[in-house]
Amino acid sequence: MEKYQSRSAAALSSAFQVRPEVVEEAAPPSASSCDGGNVGIYGWKTPQMEGFELPASDDLIVALHLGGSRRVRAITNGGLSRCRSAPGLLTILPPGRSAAFRTEGSISLMSLHVPGTLVSEFPQPPGNNRDGSWLPRFAFRDPYVSASLEALLSTARSGQAVRPDYVVKMVDAMLSHLAQARQSQDAVDVVELPPELGGQRVGRITLRDLFALIDAQLGRNIGLDELARCTGLSRAAFTRCFRQVTGISAHQALNQRRIEVAKRLLAQTGLDLAYVAQETGWSSQSHFTASFRKAVGCTPARYRALC
Repeated sequence: MEKYQSRSAAALSSAFQVRPEVVEEAAPPSASSCDGGNVGIYGWKTPQMEGFELPASDDLIVALHLGGSRRVRAITNGGLSRCRSAPGLLTILPPGRSAAFRTEGSISLMSLHVPGTLVSEFPQPPGNNRDGSWLPRFAFRDPYVSASLEALLSTARSGQAVRPDYVVKMVDAMLSHLAQARQSQDAVDVVELPPELGGQRVGRITLRDLFALIDAQLGRNIGLDELARCTGLSRAAFTRCFRQVTGISAHQALNQRRIEVAKRLLAQTGLDLAYVAQETGWSSQSHFTASFRKAVGCTPARYRALC
């Protein structure tokens, strides 16, 4: 491993089993930040691979998907994310957070590595964790950050000496932008159940586990008969018990989950509408559009335009 690489860049190099094609580092001007390491800009082209894991580091990593596989998914506690990364989408991994991804092919990307000491100088974005730490985000779109990263990569690729103050000022602007921008949790997440409901049982499983099953199988358009079998109840008993526990029908709950995930995919990814419909279990794009309009009050395309 090259001596000039930060630990987080070395971890990426180890995960990809390749050295970065582009390397540029700049020392932050403040002593406190400098003690925490350099800002790093790296360009990567991975070999064909099934996936990779990244250990936690002291850096904030911002990655821009440039090309290659469009089947990149995050591996979460609930399994593979429904949301997929594609060229033009961003992923943020905050300091102290590990991550795992399934790629199913080769990818090209650039990664920006910012020392945690520099990140701590900025206000935390809305929607952060209660302890003040940044949340990870996967496969979201932000034209300003993407353009800034591409400019940094282009400068690093030019072969000319890059002024450290230019790199640091660009990073300052991006972090300030992210701290002010509307933030939310990872696009693959859905609204959590109220704590008082999660532990309630529907048949032989808890409501929390039932919703995890729904989320994991949403793209298959899982039906009530299958859910009833998972709870060990007949369909009639399942629907009755579900309404007693939640106050709504199981059919309504399924549709609400589909709409919620669709809203997140529309707002935070560039996936086309037909693909969003497929990923959230609608039988066709027209059915998805009609159901979305009824639930949200506008078409999916209009919703995306307003985000």
